[in-house]
Amino acid sequence: MKLSQLIAGCEIGRIVGATAVEVSGLAYDSRGVRPGDLFFATARDPAVARRHATQALDRGACAVVVRNGEGGGARSAATVVECASPRRLMGTVASRFFAAPSRSLDLIGVTGTSGKTTTTYLLQSIWEAAGRPAGIIGTIGAFFNGQTLYRGLTTPESADFEAALRTMTEAGAKAAMAEISSIGLAEHRVDELSFRAAVFTNLGRDHLDYHASEEAYFAAKLRLFTELLPRSAHGAAVALVNGDDPWGRRVLEAVRGERLSFGLGSDHDVRAVAQRYRADGLTATVVTPQASFDVQSPLLGEINLRNILGACAVATALGLAPAAISEGVRRCAGAPGRLQAVDGPPGVKVLVDYAHKPDALAAVLATLRPLCSRRLICVFGCGGDRDRGKRPLMGEIAGRLADITIVTNDNPRSEEPRNIIAEIEKGLVQSGRRPLAEWTAASSCGYIVEADRRAAIAIALTIAREGDIVVIAGKGHEDYQLIGNQRIAFDDRRVVEELTATIAG
Repeated sequence: MKLSQLIAGCEIGRIVGATAVEVSGLAYDSRGVRPGDLFFATARDPAVARRHATQALDRGACAVVVRNGEGGGARSAATVVECASPRRLMGTVASRFFAAPSRSLDLIGVTGTSGKTTTTYLLQSIWEAAGRPAGIIGTIGAFFNGQTLYRGLTTPESADFEAALRTMTEAGAKAAMAEISSIGLAEHRVDELSFRAAVFTNLGRDHLDYHASEEAYFAAKLRLFTELLPRSAHGAAVALVNGDDPWGRRVLEAVRGERLSFGLGSDHDVRAVAQRYRADGLTATVVTPQASFDVQSPLLGEINLRNILGACAVATALGLAPAAISEGVRRCAGAPGRLQAVDGPPGVKVLVDYAHKPDALAAVLATLRPLCSRRLICVFGCGGDRDRGKRPLMGEIAGRLADITIVTNDNPRSEEPRNIIAEIEKGLVQSGRRPLAEWTAASSCGYIVEADRRAAIAIALTIAREGDIVVIAGKGHEDYQLIGNQRIAFDDRRVVEELTATIAG
């Protein structure tokens, strides 16, 4: 398409150069620019943005988009578009360039602090059980029909998001299930998408290193329901909201269009009755405005029943048959790294989970507590260069809900790991836990500090006995550690398998 077509009608500050140039691709990373690309300089620092724009032109970009007043340094022969926000303009341009694929399928956005990934996997399984092929876009990547389309941000930049949707629609997808993060919403990455439905799972402490406050964090998520859903090209877009969550109740009050509440409370539109939780899964009867049906799932505990109810609410609202919903729930083994079972020592249940924030860790441990016949052992740490306030909170939660806590590294980045651990320890002490001078298989309660994550997991597996549950939290599906400026290969699941083999040998 020509540049003039892509920016027609948009709020542009100034254009220098020809707009009749042909655009063959979109880019926002100057290192990946190919000849004919239209480049968007999104860096906040003006000097960095100008440098990136120059690099893009050196690599053959047909034009660059910069902020108002920042185009003066570009070469005279280049086409330069100035605007208030290159990232927001990229959203409009990407929608036009890829022919607005979100209008051609059921795009279901899932937002919330926890449960987003599992909910998208449940939704995909339900849609496919109904004979409607569906893709996933989220923390683990963008996937359709066994093909990986993208890996990166939980909510991709608009150019990547629209490109993934276009690939999905061309390959026969009828739906896409997407995690919509607060940062993605705050940065307007999804403003041009047309959502068929949006799910609110819950809200807890997270991303306070980005958002000014919890209210600002909530306000970013609320945009999905109050701004984006109402202008969807699908018309009767619907909001599905966890009514058990206090922030969810605020979402329900703010929504002006079609909505359904879900949860364990008896007053919700979609709710569960006769639920039973076991160490190998759960069963329940789901009650909806249209029908009641039974579900059986290998997923564990109340937190996953809520995820199931959210997925059932979406499917019910969009008219899928109860039989397909039940079958889709039954088939879904969950998302990678979300209470994922890994083979451990005999009689010991070992689970790897992504919980890296207070509410998520509390929900995981509270879910596992009643399923545990002996001790609940928790291995976790907190990331460096991120919200420090959550560290003692997570320490207190682990101390209160686990029998034995092993505090370790979790992507310390540029921080000294011992300093991170010391802040977690404050919460453990507050919970009444004390450090274990010696640890054995007979240890009943307390905490252990082991900064080396592999050694910490080894301690957990060594002291675990039949009937114990070991949960290794914080990294889930991640296959790396960020230590200093190094990215080191490390996968909790693989480490458990390796250590278990060693112990058995």
